[in-house]
Amino acid sequence: MIRPLSSPKTRKKAVWGRSAVLALCAALLAVPASAQTSTADSGKLDEAVQAAVNTGQSARIIMQFTTTEARDAAFTRLLNRGAAVRSMDTEGGPALNVLSSAATFVPEVDSAVRVSIDATVSTSSTQRGSVRDHIVRSAVRSGRQARAWAPVLSVAVIDSGLMPQADLPSWRVLKYKDFVTGGTTPVDLCGHGTHVAGTVGGNGFASNGEYAGVDPSVGIVALRVLGDDCSGRTSDVLDALEWVAKNHLLYRIKVVNLSLGHPVFESAATDPMVQAVERLSRKGIVVVTAAGNMGINPMTHLPGYGGVSVPCNAPSSLCVGALDTKGTHEFGDDSVAGFSSRGPSRFDLLAKPDMVADGVRVISLSAAGSKLYNSYPERRVRGTKDLGDTDSYLKLTGTSMASPRVAGAAALVLTANRDLSANMVKMVLQYTARVLPVADALTQGAGALNIQGAVTLARMVNPAVPQGSYWLTTALPTSNLDQYGQDVAWGRRLIWGDRFMPAAAISVHMARWDDNIVWGFDALVDNIVWGNAFDDNIVWGNAVLDGDNIVWGNAFDDNIVWGVNIVWGENIVWGYWSDNIVWGFVDDNIVWGNVTRANLDNIVWGYAWDNIVWGNCANATALADNIVWGNAADDNIVWGFCSNGGL
Repeated sequence: MIRPLSSPKTRKKAVWGRSAVLALCAALLAVPASAQTSTADSGKLDEAVQAAVNTGQSARIIMQFTTTEARDAAFTRLLNRGAAVRSMDTEGGPALNVLSSAATFVPEVDSAVRVSIDATVSTSSTQRGSVRDHIVRSAVRSGRQARAWAPVLSVAVIDSGLMPQADLPSWRVLKYKDFVTGGTTPVDLCGHGTHVAGTVGGNGFASNGEYAGVDPSVGIVALRVLGDDCSGRTSDVLDALEWVAKNHLLYRIKVVNLSLGHPVFESAATDPMVQAVERLSRKGIVVVTAAGNMGINPMTHLPGYGGVSVPCNAPSSLCVGALDTKGTHEFGDDSVAGFSSRGPSRFDLLAKPDMVADGVRVISLSAAGSKLYNSYPERRVRGTKDLGDTDSYLKLTGTSMASPRVAGAAALVLTANRDLSANMVKMVLQYTARVLPVADALTQGAGALNIQGAVTLARMVNPAVPQGSYWLTTALPTSNLDQYGQDVAWGRRLIWGDRFMPAAAISVHMARWDDNIVWGFDALVDNIVWGNAFDDNIVWGNAVLDGDNIVWGNAFDDNIVWGVNIVWGENIVWGYWSDNIVWGFVDDNIVWGNVTRANLDNIVWGYAWDNIVWGNCANATALADNIVWGNAADDNIVWGFCSNGGL
């Protein structure tokens, strides 16, 4: 929320030119991460801000504070130095959004707890130029509806706005809010948000249901954060997420879709957009994010790992990659699209994406006259009804198109069982996903979306039983038939952070499935803890004595310890030289290790999730501390210990 400014002078300072800021950000991202150390407290700065400080550039930043008093005092000082400043109030604490030179904001670094770049966010559409028929053939076939309509729930689409039309009439838009211009009339001059919203819940009116969205009965809340050029600012996304946090009950928002993002510049522990997503998840809101389109190594033009973007790297988000169905209903030719970003997440090494869904040549609603509509006339698709001179649909490709399919599926799951937590919705969708035989875990996550299976499993769960109790009302099936009569085998894979949980975990009401999971970072040791002592305490972060060790699990789950630096394969992909990460000499073969102690801390993640070897022991021989994980069922584990008896 923007704090009202108190004087004409202040208002003038707070008016920022978008084109100038976008150009500035492009220049800023070109600064090498290896620039010299600055006099500012680098422990508080993300790498993009640090680069600006090192070179003396101007930057648009987000400063976080512990108290409103500290924030307001910094506001005044920055304003007096000539910076453009606005106050932001978030559930995570007070903040400032600042546009100024490094020389102007560096003196205020000490008064803040964290300084992050106000990064340019963009859509996750590749704009490359048939998708499977949609599962839902519509509960709503007409452009008319009774005025007293009230949806079971709504999906907030945080994107470029919305152009209401026959497939998605204005009466189904519960709220439209523009964080870019402050306008009140629904508009989408980019065209991306309309396409995304149509995938979530268009009713297919103009095509007799052929191009209906996943859940045509859901309400839509359209929050505009991307401008006419399909780009926007992190600070506007933060405002939209905070608005959802304050208004989700009023508008029945249970799902949020974010088909946008920016590169990862800092840990999920401190990234402001990630933390806003985590706060929504703790309220029971399913936040679905696009993985991004950085799946190809720009140097080798081959698939590369580690390209997932913000906010896909949010631990609780349901991060979605793109499936290519080749335009057929059969499963045999399906594959993960090459452009789809792979995990793990930068800095935190979370196993992302969580799953994949149709994201290639997806046909959904067009916004006539928008940038995408005008730029790609060859991708326009006419409906079966004559609705004038414009084409009702547009064919687009990207993880932006995959994410809203999962958002719509999450809405169907919650309609089937309104008492499910956000974490349980995520697990239901993962458990029933269809595993692709030729893609590894960091490429496909738990597998391809299986909407019928997820709805079936959702109806079998009774969240009212006490924690620790068996909560399935009937025996678990292992497959289901899809709308074409094909048998869909359930992958039964559950990804939680960097762990693959045992399939049996889905059967018991555990603390982790509820919405009271706590994510928090200790200022000194950078720890995260979630769950409770009952079954699932987890801690990871910087150990004071042992460097960067990470520990997961307890007796129920699989304990894993990782070491300091990470090495994969032979080719640098994304140019993050400070990370000391090397990627991928074989598509399905990934090697982690401590580069400073060769052969002592290696992890091999092998073929199709099988044959995984973990090792971590600073003083051990190569054979002293091995963990072997892997057979076809993913459930053989052998633990090894260091020669000194410790982990």
